[in-house]
Amino acid sequence: MPAACQRQSWTVLVISLVPALGVWLLWERGDHTAAALVFLTTFVVITIGTVFPRSTWFGKHTSQVSEPGPHFWLTIDDGPDPVTTPALLDVLDAHQAKAVFFVIGQKVLANPELTCEIARRGHLLGNHTLTHPAASFWSLPPWKLWREVAGGQQALQHVLGQTVTWFRPPVGHHNLFLANLLRSLGLKMMIWNCRGFDGVWRDADAILRQITRSLQPGAIVLLHDATPVATPVLDRLLLLARERGLRPTLPPAER
Repeated sequence: MPAACQRQSWTVLVISLVPALGVWLLWERGDHTAAALVFLTTFVVITIGTVFPRSTWFGKHTSQVSEPGPHFWLTIDDGPDPVTTPALLDVLDAHQAKAVFFVIGQKVLANPELTCEIARRGHLLGNHTLTHPAASFWSLPPWKLWREVAGGQQALQHVLGQTVTWFRPPVGHHNLFLANLLRSLGLKMMIWNCRGFDGVWRDADAILRQITRSLQPGAIVLLHDATPVATPVLDRLLLLARERGLRPTLPPAER
């Protein structure tokens, strides 16, 4: 971790411990009500700031397409997968559509040719961490967080021969130390504002109904690779978008 980033992370860590110190001091003084209020407030702030994907309390991110017009961004997480990714690429080709693939570093290293094929077909790749620690990402200390984010970046650099500029955290969770690390690595965070819970649900109809509610100009759509319904959901989504006069485009700075 660069020295400047390390110093900033330690500063954030020290500041984050202030509420805990305040709770302890208030409790020792016998002011249990005030201690409970400080604890509850801190818990709410950390929960909203880390768990809610569109929260900006712990760092800026992009969650809506800013360019005018009938555009949306299509993003696909958790690949590359040797079974489903080739099928997704074929569907995208058939619809003449482009997407941003947020890929996991370990999968990139295990499937280098498939990773390069995604880029060769004109799609963007983004950093989705090295190992996708979905359950613990929000609570990782700075050194472990650096390994995940920088490790994902290094995997893509090794395979593609170039860096990427977009990052998506696992499950959309944030982290107290993430903003400093992303700045240090030259990364920008992209979240979403349209999803169908295809990473959990297996009913394509239910997934499409959920997506339909927020598929509109400016949407950033979240889909997932490596699921049993990945291919039919993508195909039907692109048909639905065409019916609504929408077309998937890539982030302007990356085109």
